[in-house]
Amino acid sequence: MALILILCACATPSKTRKNFLSSVDSYKTAPKEVFLLKDNIYIKYLYENKDVYLKAELPKEKSNPLDNYSRTQLSAAKAVNETSEGKKEILYVSGGFENIITDFFKTLIPQGNGKGVVVIIQGFEGVLFRAENGKADFKLLTELPENIEVVGKINESRFTELFLAAIKKDLQIAEITEKRFLIPTQNKPMEPYIYLDLENNLALTLTLPEYFEFKKQMTELGFSLSFIYSFLIKSHIFGIVKAPFTSTFRLLSLGKNSLYSAMAPLTPDNEGQIPPINENAQPMDLTAFNDFLDKTISKEVYKGSAELLVNGEEFFPHFLVNANQAQHSIFIRLYIFTTDMYSLSLADMLKRKSQEGTDVRVMVDELNSLLNNKKTPAYYSKDYVMPKSIASYLKKGSKVKVRKRLNTWATFDHSKVIIIDRDLAYTGGMNFGEEYRYQWHDMMIALRGPVVGKLVKNFYEAWSFNGIGGDFSAAYRKIFSKKSRPKNAEKPGMINIRLLYTQPQEAQIFKAQIEAIKRAKKRIYIQNAYFSDDRIVKHLLDARMRGVDVRVILPSENDIGIMAKNNIAMANKLFRNGIKVYFYNGMSHVKAALYDGWAIVGSANFDKMSLFINNEMSLGIDDPAFVKQLETRLFEKDFQDSELMTEEIEMNWAWKIVGALTNQL
Repeated sequence: MALILILCACATPSKTRKNFLSSVDSYKTAPKEVFLLKDNIYIKYLYENKDVYLKAELPKEKSNPLDNYSRTQLSAAKAVNETSEGKKEILYVSGGFENIITDFFKTLIPQGNGKGVVVIIQGFEGVLFRAENGKADFKLLTELPENIEVVGKINESRFTELFLAAIKKDLQIAEITEKRFLIPTQNKPMEPYIYLDLENNLALTLTLPEYFEFKKQMTELGFSLSFIYSFLIKSHIFGIVKAPFTSTFRLLSLGKNSLYSAMAPLTPDNEGQIPPINENAQPMDLTAFNDFLDKTISKEVYKGSAELLVNGEEFFPHFLVNANQAQHSIFIRLYIFTTDMYSLSLADMLKRKSQEGTDVRVMVDELNSLLNNKKTPAYYSKDYVMPKSIASYLKKGSKVKVRKRLNTWATFDHSKVIIIDRDLAYTGGMNFGEEYRYQWHDMMIALRGPVVGKLVKNFYEAWSFNGIGGDFSAAYRKIFSKKSRPKNAEKPGMINIRLLYTQPQEAQIFKAQIEAIKRAKKRIYIQNAYFSDDRIVKHLLDARMRGVDVRVILPSENDIGIMAKNNIAMANKLFRNGIKVYFYNGMSHVKAALYDGWAIVGSANFDKMSLFINNEMSLGIDDPAFVKQLETRLFEKDFQDSELMTEEIEMNWAWKIVGALTNQL
């Protein structure tokens, strides 16, 4: 798998350092010598009549299974003893390599005009295709022509494997015996070289450090004023005026559920011996469970197909292929749409589609989209300037329609639903941001069939509510909108998909899972990033005392510091009571659970806001094939990629206070 190393030349004065790195970036300064010494790549330059060294440490075993961008501690290198034992020469290929790469890419193009294959490499998605005239071409996936049929995908690890094999073959033919090469990329700013080690099957991109200042359109003062205006004026004046009924209802619900959470029962440790897992237990009666859900929670069951898309490498290319081919509409309802470089590439695609006549509508949460503009992206170039807001960026020079969900009483729309041509929908845990594409472990579900029609209806109702008319527009749409739309056809093999929501006074996701925990007899597998609900913990302890195999996966890293501490407190509680606790190696943002033969996946966390306050949606599915797929592709794999807890984690007294606070988050 391709990795990234970063080189740094911080020993020289700032201006000299900047000029030097700029000259390397623009290929005005070429390496004088390249060699490997003690697991470091050294690149020697002659700059201003002096020898200057850059070095990068070869990567060790990855700490994060998703990390395609491994970084080492970077520094300029002092002069080294180039006669040292163990020095290995690296051949610098000054030119002529482009033909080899071009020929290799041609071997990946599928036969047949108008067909293409997605290639994921070096942090971006592209498509190799043969145009209608038979000419081979390559485009970024955000620029995929509508008439190209994508017939396959080559992920990064597979690409690297094929690439190295092709290089070895070409070198054998040319009777070249060298094994290590440094190759200039020529057209990739900040990534001047590729390092190949054919002996160890290693392909690395060598990336320069930033030698420029990160630039934002929004100043610190502008951010502060925007926050005040957004939260105090827009959400709590305009928001209440346009939605008086919903605002009142939400305030009452917030008060009621805050009291409910504060009065959660104590969860004392189970006394006595923890029973062994009942290996011979029969799973819960799904017919009886579904009858319970129909009668007491919701009858919203629709036919559809459901495809798991695990991690950004699976979801985003899938979305981009279908969005580029959209003929009528792209509807997007997200919690967060960030303004990092990757997200702006998605925005550029949406803007282009709107100009081509596609009805593109985007709904985002007002406050959280603003707060994410405060962050500095992990990956950016010297030409990148972070815009003030995703809404202004989307609307500028396009026909994209954007609406924001206001945050009256600090409540949020945490839903994630994307719909293309009213035929294909995605839902799950992902927002639009570089962390979802590259860094975090997360999951989306691709849906087709009649269930998508219901999601379209939900989208239009939310769109009306988030317009200037608020409650009144939403009511008008429900009462008077009779626009007829073709229904999505049910096809053989489609399964039952139950829609469950969190809305004011509608804690369906919570109630369904509490009942599932009570009825589970064989296994309970849960993966969630924010785990603070005491009632769920109490019922999990009870299930373990019945002999149920209860396992919980938590992230070892967390984007919210207070929740990271809370998760450790919860982990200790679960561990003491015989529940297997795993810490995923990195940030897992997945929201999924298996209760015997019933699966639930969606946007909801195991905290008060997701279970009682915010707008959320999850899918309940009891199809055996889907449940098995979730078990093998997500849970079994993540048990392997996680560290099993074997002893309690030490906590100080302050963390107990944190635990009490998180009950209200």
